[in-house]
Amino acid sequence: MSDYLCHIPCGESVPFDNPHAVSVSLPTLDDVIGYEEGDVAVVGKMKSGYPRFFRNKWVQFLVDYVSKQYNIASDIVIFPITSLKAYGVLSYLINDQLEYVEVDGNLFILLNGDDVQLQQIKDYIRNAGLIISSRQAESTLLKLGLLEESFVEDRVRFNNGYSAVVSVLSDAYNAKKENVILTNSGANAFFAVCEALVSFEKSKEKNVVVQLGWLYVDTMEVIQKRSNQSYQQLNVHDLKQLDNWLNENHSNVSVIITEAVSNPKIQCVDIVALYAICEKYQVKLVLDTTLITPFNAPVLKYCDVAVESLSKFACGKGDVLMGAIIVSESSGLSQDFFEDFVIPPHEGEVSRLGFEIADYEKRVLKSSENTRKLIELLAQKRGIKKVWSVLENTSSENYQKLNNSGVIPGLLTIELDGYVERYYDKLRTAKGPSLGTEFTLVMPYVYLAHYDLTKTEEGIKILNEKGMNPNILRISVGTEPIEDIVAVFNEVFAD
Repeated sequence: MSDYLCHIPCGESVPFDNPHAVSVSLPTLDDVIGYEEGDVAVVGKMKSGYPRFFRNKWVQFLVDYVSKQYNIASDIVIFPITSLKAYGVLSYLINDQLEYVEVDGNLFILLNGDDVQLQQIKDYIRNAGLIISSRQAESTLLKLGLLEESFVEDRVRFNNGYSAVVSVLSDAYNAKKENVILTNSGANAFFAVCEALVSFEKSKEKNVVVQLGWLYVDTMEVIQKRSNQSYQQLNVHDLKQLDNWLNENHSNVSVIITEAVSNPKIQCVDIVALYAICEKYQVKLVLDTTLITPFNAPVLKYCDVAVESLSKFACGKGDVLMGAIIVSESSGLSQDFFEDFVIPPHEGEVSRLGFEIADYEKRVLKSSENTRKLIELLAQKRGIKKVWSVLENTSSENYQKLNNSGVIPGLLTIELDGYVERYYDKLRTAKGPSLGTEFTLVMPYVYLAHYDLTKTEEGIKILNEKGMNPNILRISVGTEPIEDIVAVFNEVFAD
């Protein structure tokens, strides 16, 4: 039985005993709510967390050192960011200069606790992917003599790692190596693409960003903050509606953004037809390909730019912070086009991913095989109202246009007949944020992505109007023996 197909204590790092873990065990819904509410009884146990929402312990160690070393007053809030370049991006976003301390190339923004810009700056750092990675903090702590040795893990040399990552991605996407751009995180990859395209198109009085589908929360925040106007169409399958709207409004549109496979409903967009519409109206199309992966479908031939969080399936271990931009040769865009907004990944992250990415395709294929079997099982279970996957209805038709080999993304979402905690709390799996790990990882998506909306009747109404039932579980299916995964779900769901 896998080490992760078990009840894992609240706050345990996922993966276990790893200072670079990007997930954390939140085994009950009460734990999830406690985390969202900032309950010290939960947060105080957490050894790790999702990087954009939880500060890694080594990053915090470095912040504490800076606070003490520079005698920074207790009412000053310190925001660590990666570099002077990240500072330049942040200054551009807020149109202001900020006080900072620099240590070993890391920058520490200093703000009064009552500064009116505090929340805005915090959000921009998260949205634009400017945070210091755990390995960057580790490197500085070693240089300062605050750590005796680095965490023992498999890595390759930086140059070899960089070459390995670019080579695997360029082959998988069928892209030129010079059109693969590595970034500090998936968030930075998306931000850099969105900001560059919107800024460029504004010069031609194109200021509308089209959002197709209910996108990930950070993605939506970037769109809303960085475009003067946005148009949202929630139904990803009604491309006639989109075509009709573009027929009237395309002259004002700078870019269309969507997820090739949506999160968490696992709906597959007809990207063949969508790209044809974009070409007709000469509008750039950006696809988030994190969930579909280039090993599931030839996505780059149907968009101008693909964006992928390499912290997910490309990594597989759940212990890397990186992203990638992959530019289609037919787009007419170059690597330099995005340069102003790209924050390069830390060398340690590249070295680690250079080792892990060798098994990227193998993991995708095994996860796909397990996902198909788990879908068949859960579709027959009482307590489950619906199984969302690329195999259902319109999504299935759209996906088969891309790939009819039987290989599918390693994700599914189940809508429950009853309150989510009734099932979530009993599941004997790793439970927490993130996806794409080689171990099965379950997440109560709405409670972690849209918690504020779950607290009021009005919020629940909004979620239901968007087709986002709070009682859903997203399952990132691992590569464990399928009989072990099946046994765990059979314990909770009756035939």
